Amino acid sequence: MSANQNTAFPRCFSGALKEVAREQGFTEGLYRLESESGSKFGDGFAGDLVKVFIREGDRELVVLCKLLPENETRKQQGISLFVRETEAYMKILPLLTKFQEEKALAKHLPRFDNVPRCYYAKTTLDSMESVVIMEDLRLQAYRMWDKANPVDFEHARLLMATLGRLHALSFAMKDQQPEEFAQCREFTDPMTKMLALDPKKTFQKMAASMCRRAIDTLEKDDTYRRGKLELLQDRCVQEIEACVDANAAEPYAVIGHGDCWSNNVMFQYAEDNQTPSKIKLIDWQLSRYGSPVLDLVYFIFNCTDEEMRSHSYQRLLSIYYHSLSEHLHNLGGDVERQFPRSAFREQLKKFGRYGLLIAMLILPMICTPNDELPDTNKAMEGLVKENPDGDDEVHFEYGTTEKAAIRYQKRMSGCIRDMVRLGYI
Repeated sequence: MSANQNTAFPRCFSGALKEVAREQGFTEGLYRLESESGSKFGDGFAGDLVKVFIREGDRELVVLCKLLPENETRKQQGISLFVRETEAYMKILPLLTKFQEEKALAKHLPRFDNVPRCYYAKTTLDSMESVVIMEDLRLQAYRMWDKANPVDFEHARLLMATLGRLHALSFAMKDQQPEEFAQCREFTDPMTKMLALDPKKTFQKMAASMCRRAIDTLEKDDTYRRGKLELLQDRCVQEIEACVDANAAEPYAVIGHGDCWSNNVMFQYAEDNQTPSKIKLIDWQLSRYGSPVLDLVYFIFNCTDEEMRSHSYQRLLSIYYHSLSEHLHNLGGDVERQFPRSAFREQLKKFGRYGLLIAMLILPMICTPNDELPDTNKAMEGLVKENPDGDDEVHFEYGTTEKAAIRYQKRMSGCIRDMVRLGYI
């Protein structure tokens, strides 16, 4: 298909590809575009991925294009997340990385460069169109961890060190360039904006239902822990909103990834093909300005298991803090002044329960193997069954197959036990 015959692509998509081709030096009228599906079933929940080949002569550029779902319900639900990701790739991440580049760090020093290259990102609310065009990391042998299995220590260690450097950028920039950093402070939580547009309280009903399901993973006679969760049952949404409140996290709020779980992290491996050596954070649709501990507890309590946390939880927190401290020092900051260990502990005490609140919502999906996942369109459309008396029922299909239910029971109950043990709830 020639560049002038992009009839197979939506208009906004073909225009975006044309712009990328021009910027990358392809000749108008001489290059051709070919495409194929860009993801395996179960890799993405919030958008559709298309892999596009831009070819001219013996030159080829392969890009991954993220589009709004065609399904109308999911498109309405997801448009604000695409707005956020566009802002992250085009405004916030370039701002932070430019600050880092200006520091001219010595070549041997680690830096935050753990984001895929983004060639183009634009979201138009009026026409409900969005395109994000990135490099395809799989061509550099990056791959995802299988989400259904708990992440091991080496993979978690690499992510903690990376998050430390990401968060260090905010601490350094807000201290040294407060005026330029001001736009980051406006990067408030996108989920709370979506919840404000939920007049039927669908999310609130779903969260209460998921909390009841989490309680049922505990033994019947475990009245102490069950009691702790019952206090949360009708307050899940308010608790989530309290945790993502950036003002409550000040003066320690940072730009965070916001959706830190296995499907949003890709690893490149050493020669043994087992040990992760490099990492990239993908899918910035929930990125936000908030407490630094939100990214940590989101990942640790959803993607590792009770056994690993029993011996490595404190180690992972120390790896994160050491990485943040080191990078902040290299950027001209001082961790003792800007984020002392005592403040880190306080943030964990204050916001640690966020890991559990998110686990109630996403562990059912994480525990469902890809070959058992329900159709996303049907699952989202059938989420609420409306009753004439107004008391709508919520039916969440994820995590209900036999294999998934066993995994979920083990992982969820372990998460609850750890939350209580650590004093987060």
